Amino acid sequence: MFILKGKLLRFTKDIINPVKIILLSILFLVLVILIKYKPVYLVTLSGETLGYVTEKSELDNKINEYINTKEGTVALIDIEVMPEYTLDLVSRNEETKENEILEEIEKTAVITYRTYGVSVNGEIKTEVDTEAEALDIINNLGQDVEEGVDFELGYTEIYTTEENTSVPEDKALEVVSEIKTAKVTEYEEEQARIAAEKAAAEAAAREAARKAAEAKKSTAVATSSASYGSHGSVNGIAISNPLKTSPLITSRFGERSSSRSSSHTGLDLAVSLGTSIYPIASGTVVTASYQGSYGNMIVIDHGNGVQSYYAHCNSINVSVGESVTTDTVIGTVGSTGNSTGPHLHLEIRINGVAYNPQNYLY
Repeated sequence: MFILKGKLLRFTKDIINPVKIILLSILFLVLVILIKYKPVYLVTLSGETLGYVTEKSELDNKINEYINTKEGTVALIDIEVMPEYTLDLVSRNEETKENEILEEIEKTAVITYRTYGVSVNGEIKTEVDTEAEALDIINNLGQDVEEGVDFELGYTEIYTTEENTSVPEDKALEVVSEIKTAKVTEYEEEQARIAAEKAAAEAAAREAARKAAEAKKSTAVATSSASYGSHGSVNGIAISNPLKTSPLITSRFGERSSSRSSSHTGLDLAVSLGTSIYPIASGTVVTASYQGSYGNMIVIDHGNGVQSYYAHCNSINVSVGESVTTDTVIGTVGSTGNSTGPHLHLEIRINGVAYNPQNYLY
């Protein structure tokens, strides 16, 4: 038994000694590695190597801190692809690049900015950094605006990935103030024009009423009146006065008012509401309907390329295709369409080109 125990001890020693040697070798190797190398994390972004960092949690914290920092007009910072980490051993002389790596990751961020757009009549005219600035502009310029002026202020949040789309408050205030001034001026000019046209129409109506009272109600007088103001013919077509009276001319051919973007293509003849309208010459009715800003309109074709237009009628007494003469009452004077008072808008066109009616009438 003793002999067996001795053999077992010798056998165990024979096994332990190599194991100790192996363990010591491994320990020595580990010590050498730890002395010469250090554990770090290799950082890659979308497969591209950025460098090494000591602690991945520290870099993650810096990234989160950057994402959650919102200064100025920054509303959102989004990094769509986060970095990947791989544990590695590198020489202790290898430098880690936490700051440089963070800068590279920040370059991939998508930054959304929020500004506040100040609108006039629903259209954004300028942008400022804060809601308080937008409200300040509205409170400053939205007061004391006369009813009827086309000037309504508002604001809305604007999100964009473009930086510096806003302007300082004083500059934005100047932009909106200029628009307000233009709107107020436009309104005042329009009111003055309307007042002038109304006064002219009233004066014309009084004058027409006076003349009508003095005129003799007879066929002879009517016939005489029908030729009043005629200057001959248009392209071989003899013409006569469409109102059989002397109207007040409130707007001449070619004039441009604040409410029109183009020159006036006819002659505005102010008389009292309901005054009869006659063709300037015989012809065929080609239009007898409502035509937008012209209101109720009649167009007569006289042949030889000559057509006459009668707009803003109160009533239309003829139909398309009907033949008319200078004694046919085709309609009555009104104020339909774009009109501020009773008058007849008369146009004479030759082959589609408008000519001044005063070359042939009045």
